[in-house]
Amino acid sequence: MQVGRRLVHTAARAQCVVSTSTDPYVNLAFEDWLLRNTDAQTHVLYLWRNRPTVVIGRNQNPWKECDLGKLQERGVGLARRTSGGGAVYHDLGNTNYTVLMPRQAFSRDRCAVMVAETLQQAGIPAHVTARHDVAVGARKVSGSAFRLTSSRAFHHGTMLIDADLAGLSGCLRSRHADAIDARGVDSVRSPVANLRDFSWTIDHGTFCAAVRARFAAAFGPVSDMPFDPNANAEMRQRLATWDWLYGQTPDFVHRLDGFFGWALLTAAISAHRGYISAVDLAPPRHASALPPHVQAAIADVRRLLPGTRYCRDDVARQLAPVSARSPHAAEISDWILSAFH
Repeated sequence: MQVGRRLVHTAARAQCVVSTSTDPYVNLAFEDWLLRNTDAQTHVLYLWRNRPTVVIGRNQNPWKECDLGKLQERGVGLARRTSGGGAVYHDLGNTNYTVLMPRQAFSRDRCAVMVAETLQQAGIPAHVTARHDVAVGARKVSGSAFRLTSSRAFHHGTMLIDADLAGLSGCLRSRHADAIDARGVDSVRSPVANLRDFSWTIDHGTFCAAVRARFAAAFGPVSDMPFDPNANAEMRQRLATWDWLYGQTPDFVHRLDGFFGWALLTAAISAHRGYISAVDLAPPRHASALPPHVQAAIADVRRLLPGTRYCRDDVARQLAPVSARSPHAAEISDWILSAFH
């Protein structure tokens, strides 16, 4: 068997690979490589962990799903996966599992049931929810997402073993969420728990061994596949780019209300593929007419922003010249930039 850009040829119908990397882009790229290059009739169990990272679904809005400022302060990364579903927090207390299978063998519950049964054998009373997650009582311990192609499919999930749940909560709460009208998929918030709340003996190693054993019971004798962090280097680079992390975001509108000593303003900032496409900036419809110099400041801001990346540094750079000339434009600029905190 050879791991690389070429197809993996093997007679084994069940395989297991364990990542030796904690780089989220490497791990997600290798998952994509497995989907595209393993034999269409095989079942593959892929086990992996990431350094602290918020991972959003393919069609989600990072400005709405997470506190980007807090991520930067805490040294938490951002990644966007190729599957759907909601935002999740990864750290080394969280083990990720991916089960790849023939397209015709796919069902949304099959692998979740396998994982729930793994936990039951460890004495943890887990069950599968209506949303195909794994829970203990009313608290979720593992979320799920899926990806399907014409010949292959995968189910991947997170398993909260001993994750930093306080960090999870803080990173996955955006104060701008209610002000953003987005076409993408919103996360469904659920109460969560670590497996350590139910067992002191379970850890990454014991969970991996247990789920591998259950995988073998379901799909037959398992052969090991080596992990190659360079198998999909081009994809790894793409997953780390601004155009993928932010530019993949479906169209959205961020609405703001600003109270100034000289006027009340409302703004609707529209974005397409991560770039500002239009700015509607004006006082309320029945407000008194603004002085010409204030109208000019508003017009400058509206003119300058379209075509700018929806990014605090880029917006600040674009508005700097007009802010230096006009105190009113400077106030408007500071107000708009506050939306990126």
